[in-house]
Parts: sequence; structure tokens; C-alpha cells
Amino acid sequence: VSSKNADWPEGIFKADFENLNVENEIIIVKKLIQGKQAPNGWTVGPLTRPKNLGIFLEDFGFSNVYQQAGMALKLEDLKHQTADESELLVELVEDTEHLKQWVEVFSLVFGIKVDYEFMEYLLLEPEAKFYLGNLEGKSVSSLMLYLSSGVAGLHAVSTLKEYRNRGFGLAISRMALLDAFKKGYKVGVLQASTLGERVYRKMGFQKYCDIISYELEENKMNLET
Repeated sequence: VSSKNADWPEGIFKADFENLNVENEIIIVKKLIQGKQAPNGWTVGPLTRPKNLGIFLEDFGFSNVYQQAGMALKLEDLKHQTADESELLVELVEDTEHLKQWVEVFSLVFGIKVDYEFMEYLLLEPEAKFYLGNLEGKSVSSLMLYLSSGVAGLHAVSTLKEYRNRGFGLAISRMALLDAFKKGYKVGVLQASTLGERVYRKMGFQKYCDIISYELEENKMNLET
């Protein structure tokens, strides 16, 4: 996935080299990255084949730069939970004006440039739902819900630094997942950092896998290596 003049979304996902020469395929992709024809970010997760692709990547100069926990939750379990009261007002984004606010929050939290045109495209897609969390008229939290194959995926969960530790991330996540449950979805999934993993366990999420992001080291970016 490549974005136009933006940092997100961007990366190589779901590589499947099961019946191919893994080393040759990595060399091909590595040259594309070195020639700036492919993004320098390769995610290895449960859908990657072979499962030990990360070991091959490290042999070819890629480094493990970020690791997350792949977590899942039966949405039916949310019905039996008592949610903590939250002062956050959560709303579904339905127009470009609110989408701009969503992008602003997400960009500020992660320090990245978001592909706004792609977000505009997703806003029109029934599978994608954008949520904004507001406090006293200010947008402070954001989240994207993506619905596919009976699974509700949480993405881009963000809260501005000065508003953290107030349960806003859980509040906006809970609303999005309950909306998905009402639409007939059974399972919620997400990727969480070490800190986020502890938070989402409070909601009932369990870890099922590791998701690791690799990048080609700067000193291996020249085409001779």
C-alpha cells in the first residue's frame, strides 16, 4: 500500500511466498524499496507466509522496528460489561468537515501525514466508519472501524496527549464495537502496543499473535547491497 505524499496508510502487508523462493522474492522487493518504488515498511503477521518471514528479512538487512499484539474479542461479551461513565461525546463522521478534524487528531497523535484523499474515498465506503470523540466542543479522540468478513477491526485509535488517562480510548472503542455488534458482527480485532495491550485487556481483549514491522536499514538502502 502506497500513499500519495503521505505517511499513512503505507507499507507491505500479507506477503505470501508459500510456493515461491522466499529469498528471491525478498531480493526483488528490496530492490523496489531501494529504488523508492515500494514503501520501506514490511509488516509480518498471522496472514504472512511463510510464518518465519521475519527471520529471512533480518538476513537481508531489515530491522524489527515496531512490535504490536494482535488482539481479539467476542463482541457479545461487551453486552455484559458495565461501561465506566465518560465525559467524551462520541459521534460518527459523516461529512468532510468532520473528517478533516478526524485526520487532524490522528496526525497530531502519531506525528505523521495522513493521505486525506484516501480517507475521503473510504468515507464513502460502507465498510469504513470514522468516529470522533469530542470534549467541550473540541475533537480529542479518533478511531476508524473497518468491517470485513464478519470481523470488526479497530484502527487509528488516537487521543491527544493532554487528554489521555481518562478512558477516552476505551470509550470510543466501545461505541464503535457495539455499533458493529448491532450490525451483526461477532468479533472485534485490533493491534496494540505494550501499553495499549494492558488497556484493552480491561475490555476483554486477548492476545492471539504478534505483528512486527520491519524496515530496511539506512546503510542497506544503496543498490549495491
